[in-house]
Amino acid sequence: MQRNSIYTWDGLGRGLLRSVPALLCGAVGGAIFLWLRMPLAWMLGSMFVVGAYALLARSHWPKPKVDLRLRALMIVVLGVMLGSAFTPDMLNRWSEWLGLMALMLAYVPLATACCYWIFRKLGNFDPATAYFAATPGGLQEMTMVGESMGGNPSQIILSHTVRVFMVVMTIPFYFRLIEGMDVPPMPPGGSFRSMAPEDAALLAASGLIGWILARRLRMPAAQLVGPMLCSAILHLTGLSTAKPPTEAVAVAQVVVGASLGCRFAGIPLRTLANVARLAAGSTVIMLGLTLALVFLFAAPLGLSRESLTLVLAPGGLAEMSLVALALHVEVALVSSMHVFRIVVVVILAPFFFRLLKLRSAPE
Repeated sequence: MQRNSIYTWDGLGRGLLRSVPALLCGAVGGAIFLWLRMPLAWMLGSMFVVGAYALLARSHWPKPKVDLRLRALMIVVLGVMLGSAFTPDMLNRWSEWLGLMALMLAYVPLATACCYWIFRKLGNFDPATAYFAATPGGLQEMTMVGESMGGNPSQIILSHTVRVFMVVMTIPFYFRLIEGMDVPPMPPGGSFRSMAPEDAALLAASGLIGWILARRLRMPAAQLVGPMLCSAILHLTGLSTAKPPTEAVAVAQVVVGASLGCRFAGIPLRTLANVARLAAGSTVIMLGLTLALVFLFAAPLGLSRESLTLVLAPGGLAEMSLVALALHVEVALVSSMHVFRIVVVVILAPFFFRLLKLRSAPE
């Protein structure tokens, strides 16, 4: 059986060389967004420029590509960074999050049902493809599970890609333009020069050990969740207060943004337009539902509107957590709830798919 290329290291040098054009485009986009003082400049700029190149590139131009192993390493960096937002005083607040978990359990099926109707009735997707394209879970997890259930993987992954792209591009500007908040180009942090060697070694070890353990336990989004949990344990217990340096975080954002932009490579514009209009419609519904729940339940749950918006927004775990970090919103809360959402969806989505007897047999 062939192992997943993320976890094998043969030909890594060739993979990195093939990644250079996309990463250069991403770095240029990040630098432009940073100069313009755009929110989350390195990630959004990289994603925007690489995505535009991927869509507009001629057939004889090289397709942008980011090696999955490089992306996995950078996701580990982000996981360690997110874990560093946990503090010992949070151990006394877990009971406050139970109401939020209940709200998430109500939000996910409601959003899925609304978006399923769009993909099924307006897009004429088969039931399996419509179901797993509508479910706000992890992109990779929903694509793999959806394909195993008979869905169309290219339509599923494109639908989720458009959703994450739209949410990541919308939420920071919503906070800046509507809420009047300052979303900085870079999350706060220290520099390599100010980091003690023992702190660097401890953070690196937490990332590596967390990734390995999460893989062995077959956790969803292992390269992010494992390092985040391991780093969180270090910081919750007070063994470390260090955070990854801003240089490493900036590089990680460029790689993550470029890898998301690369997903548009080779997609005919007509195909993209057909799926994108459905995905855009479903994303608008999810965001509308998010804002409605925020205005209804933020005060009863004792949360700020910003925190609850980032918790419920149907973006990627890493991306929404980065926005929370930039806004000084409760990063631990946001990242934990997104992990909870992904775990719940990965476990329950296939179960309800079978329970509802949704099949992709031709009608």
